[in-house]
Amino acid sequence: MSKSWNMKDSLHLFILPLGPQLLPLEWDKYFLELPIAERTRILKYKHWQDRQRALLGNILVRWMLKKFTNETPINIARNTLGRPYLANNTNWSGDFNLSHSGEWIVAAITNHGHVGVDVEKIEQFNEEIMAYTMSEEEINEINQYAKFDRTKLFYELWTMKEAIYKTGLFPNATPVSINTIEINKKRRDIHTHIFYIDKVHPVTVCWDCGQFPIVRTVLNRDQLVSYL
Repeated sequence: MSKSWNMKDSLHLFILPLGPQLLPLEWDKYFLELPIAERTRILKYKHWQDRQRALLGNILVRWMLKKFTNETPINIARNTLGRPYLANNTNWSGDFNLSHSGEWIVAAITNHGHVGVDVEKIEQFNEEIMAYTMSEEEINEINQYAKFDRTKLFYELWTMKEAIYKTGLFPNATPVSINTIEINKKRRDIHTHIFYIDKVHPVTVCWDCGQFPIVRTVLNRDQLVSYL
């Protein structure tokens, strides 16, 4: 484990900007390091921004696992729900998660329990969608605010739903079916924290193993080269 990062009793978030489009040589430098199955997934995206988010997210997760575990090589598999995990792992009992939206990519890692993370870009939306995505309690809370604040709160609650779902602790649920207000009231073992990377990108991280300090680190693409 790298001595640069101490994760004994903390939860780490690594934040990476999407940045400008990678040049072909830059793209190949990252892309060719990935397994064929991951390359195939990435190339299914139509727009360069989506492909680049997926590529950099993949490299970021591998960089992060290399820093915090003793596993080599890094072998990532997916369970039946599509959730990634560190395969063939004998020395590490932690968890990790990844999200990307808009201009940002966010990865979370902990040595204990489960972790889920979600970032979204705030955009205008039709408020009728709330009837299909929010519980009655959540809608009532949103409707207490003026329109601008309602939009922000909608996205904050949506990132919380996604982060809770992505922990894997509710395998029979969907993000839509998760009631964040009810969970926050009844599940004292589940913790959430929300923050903004910038004015339009809220992030929620969710975990289940005690109250940990959260360490946030903003990276640049050059720092990922150490994985290669």
